[in-house]
Amino acid sequence: MKKLTTSVLVVVLSSTFALASAQKRDTVKTTEIGEVIMTGAMNRKMKLDAQTSTAAVISKEKLTQAGAPNAIAALASKVPGLTINKTSSSVDGTYDIKIRGSRTLTGSTAPLIVIDGVISSMTIFQSLPSDAIESVTTLLGLQGAALYGSQGVNGAIIITTKKGSGSRKPRVSFNSNVEFDNVLFTPKRQQKYGQGWYGDRIHVENGSWGPAFTDPAYAGHNVAIGVPFYDVNGDGIISVNPDGDVPAADAAASVFAPFAARSKDNAKEFFNTGLNLNNTLSITGGSEGAYAGLTINRQDREFIVAEDKLKKTSVTLNGGFKMDKFTLDGSVTYINSSVNTTDPALYRNLLQSSPEIPITEFRNSPNPFAWTLFYQNPYWTIRNIRNTTKTDILNGTISLGYKFNDHISITNNGTAQITSTDILNYNNGYVPSTATPRIVSAPSPITSTFLQSNAVNRYYYNDLMANFNYDFTKDINFKLTLGYNVQRTELKTTSVGGNGIKIPGIYQYWNLTNLTNPYRLNNRRFIDNRYAYFANLDLSYKDYLYVNGTARYENSSKLLHSDKSQPSDSGYFYYSGGVSFMPLKAFNIESNTISRFVIKGSHTRVGNDPVNVFAIEDTVVLGTGYPFGTGPLSFTNNQTPTDTNIRPEKVTSNDISLGLGFLKNRITLDASVYLQTTKDLITNQTTSSASGLRFTPVNIGDIRNKGMEISLGLVPIKGTDFSWDLNLAWSINRTKVIELANGQDEVNLTTGGIAGIFAVKGEEFPMLKGTAYMRDEQGRIIINPDNGNPYISNKYVNFGRVTPNYTLALNTNFKYKNFGFYAVLDYRNGGKLYSGAMSGLAFSGNLEQSAEYDRTQGGYVIPNSVYMNSAGQYVENTSIKSGGNDYTGLPDYYGKVYGGIAENFVISGTAFRVRELGVSYALGADMARSIGLSGLSFSVYARNPFYKFAKDNKGYSDPEGSFGTGNIVGLTNNNQYPSTRTVGFTTTINF
Repeated sequence: MKKLTTSVLVVVLSSTFALASAQKRDTVKTTEIGEVIMTGAMNRKMKLDAQTSTAAVISKEKLTQAGAPNAIAALASKVPGLTINKTSSSVDGTYDIKIRGSRTLTGSTAPLIVIDGVISSMTIFQSLPSDAIESVTTLLGLQGAALYGSQGVNGAIIITTKKGSGSRKPRVSFNSNVEFDNVLFTPKRQQKYGQGWYGDRIHVENGSWGPAFTDPAYAGHNVAIGVPFYDVNGDGIISVNPDGDVPAADAAASVFAPFAARSKDNAKEFFNTGLNLNNTLSITGGSEGAYAGLTINRQDREFIVAEDKLKKTSVTLNGGFKMDKFTLDGSVTYINSSVNTTDPALYRNLLQSSPEIPITEFRNSPNPFAWTLFYQNPYWTIRNIRNTTKTDILNGTISLGYKFNDHISITNNGTAQITSTDILNYNNGYVPSTATPRIVSAPSPITSTFLQSNAVNRYYYNDLMANFNYDFTKDINFKLTLGYNVQRTELKTTSVGGNGIKIPGIYQYWNLTNLTNPYRLNNRRFIDNRYAYFANLDLSYKDYLYVNGTARYENSSKLLHSDKSQPSDSGYFYYSGGVSFMPLKAFNIESNTISRFVIKGSHTRVGNDPVNVFAIEDTVVLGTGYPFGTGPLSFTNNQTPTDTNIRPEKVTSNDISLGLGFLKNRITLDASVYLQTTKDLITNQTTSSASGLRFTPVNIGDIRNKGMEISLGLVPIKGTDFSWDLNLAWSINRTKVIELANGQDEVNLTTGGIAGIFAVKGEEFPMLKGTAYMRDEQGRIIINPDNGNPYISNKYVNFGRVTPNYTLALNTNFKYKNFGFYAVLDYRNGGKLYSGAMSGLAFSGNLEQSAEYDRTQGGYVIPNSVYMNSAGQYVENTSIKSGGNDYTGLPDYYGKVYGGIAENFVISGTAFRVRELGVSYALGADMARSIGLSGLSFSVYARNPFYKFAKDNKGYSDPEGSFGTGNIVGLTNNNQYPSTRTVGFTTTINF
């Protein structure tokens, strides 16, 4: 059968594309939906319809079509039920991944990563270039991942890397991506008022509480801005005027600009156009008995922030052979990466700048302060605060097989990963009293600091499996795998640091004035062991009934107490069962209308052990604060001891799926519903303060997670020269807290701030709560009639769930002769989001709402507000202003009152975006051969070219952004760089 020329995206029971080749009609071969081969748990190969749990397969074509910087980013919006949020938009980026929501409150929500049959890590997955991957299978249903026990409780992502070509003639492929990144959006800021405070123009203030740009005293004038670059009059000081608008003595060295809002957003002007070069060379070759492959990837990325860079090199060598009854497959991957970044807090400083500030004109200022004395010049920050992380990853896998006969074989899969990380962070600091020249009225010194940390992580994994394959009859097949798994994780971290760099430019601990006590740094050692016995049974009847069952007994060292007299149980048993039935094949029904009909159901029981190593041990901790740490080391009892009888959380999942195909699969409809419950939920039980304990993690609590995924696939056109396929996928997920620890109605998963993520008994999860306006029974805001300030709720108010109501994703592909066009679009509806950037704008006077009235007349009457009169009745407020009656009260009002109400900064998470858009051209086979090639193609693409957020989100925060992972989502801060738009070009050459 000839290879398909269209790319493949198959999502069984969640997302389905109908596939067709572009060959002539009389030779068209179609890949039926259920016939696509997937890789399941323990590297089992099977047809998708034979898999008894929901799964999705994404081909290499879909992963590489838009040149995503890594395979994680390439999966976005291609698998219903798979959520990918970006927790950092820096040069290397970090991601939070979930499959079908959360099944725990305190543990990890990340899926298991399996690469070439063995458990790996998210770090290695993110480091793999998309070009090195053959396919990615997402096991959405827990039954598919149950064979991995507690490690598969969040589902699994199975990655298969490229192997040899299967041809004796070596094949060479070279892929080159050139990309350009630009800021997608920055928050909308007011454009009416300039730099200053309390209505006065002050040239070194950090807020936009100055005069209006229409003020006749300044309108149309060039004004001095910020700290002068140098000492003009030679008196040894750089003069500033902390209470006025002109640094008289050294004004000639100042930046001058019109007192008017700039035509372009000055924060956006600061960012560069980023450049990303990504090149991959692949060489494969072999025959039926042996193969070998080499993949080399080099990525060089210059970020939108100057001097922030990423350099990464990865080399993968794989090979294998079959000799008589023996088989051997193996691979070695080496990844070297270097990331150099500055402090992302500079973005917060940019957003606090007034709209007339020409930020880029301070690029050459030698001073640590630019347009204000209250935070650093971002260009000084870039030059003097650097964070460098160098990582080396060596990963080796090996698979040995011996086939005794046609029915019995033994397989041993193993891996060893060694990850070495070297971190060097420094801040050169600034001491005003010794600086030459000295800045008058400079704020507190910038403390110089240095931190060096080295970590080595070793991970060992091995599966020994016996495989049995028998035909009981000509129609009944029996496959059984019995296995033993052992894993070991070793982590060692050594850190040293302090402040007060004596000799500038030398970053060594002996060059520090004050060393940080080592126990305040990350210096730890631990070993985590686990072993398991497992079994997998597959029964099939003819080609229409498939039954699967798994069992696993798991033992974790985290749950085994070193004191034998203490009760602890480290071993637990998990199981699953599933069935797939195809009625059309069972009853020999042939129809031109219905071409595919599959029903699946599964039941799974697995566990989760979200406790730390040594958590159940009776340990002491180093004391902090006075009098601890002032002399010899002191120890105190652990204030958060874990119950020694702690048990894994028990997750039970039931999954039902239906797959239909019509008109020879030109139309497909797939649906999946699931219900997952977690018992013995590990939550933090608070205790009496008299006990000296803060809380104790115990097994008390239940949560319920349910959802649905529906996918509609269409192939409107399928011809020789022109084809078009599309897929529309809809998904919904809800998690509800049923029970918490004794006596608790809610658990706060975050600490500090005016907003947080909560688990609330009887409510959906994760829940955003925070401070809010106090309201009367009619929902009207209550104010203090004496000063107009609104009363703030004395307890946190529930704003709603942070996860969306539902998500939609559309994937479409056109092919016309040698041209191709593709697009990936998605829409998320609802969900709440707390914007830290919006809060920062309120403090600095840049919030658009704060300029909707004449500030010189004071604040504003809060709409729908009331106050209590002398008779104790709420009276409509029509005249009492919040923020005072003149300009002087506004900065304090917005900074302390308005800024203390989280409700003001809660926005909708609704968002629509075009995630990928591209056009490709492939040279015809004959023309390619005429120039000595087997293939040549070009493509132009864009990532995030268009977006549309909810009306109340004026670029304040990306709904997919979050500064936390796991269940800490829905919270963003103003230290997170803005999202980017990417335009790229790809050239692929095959020899």
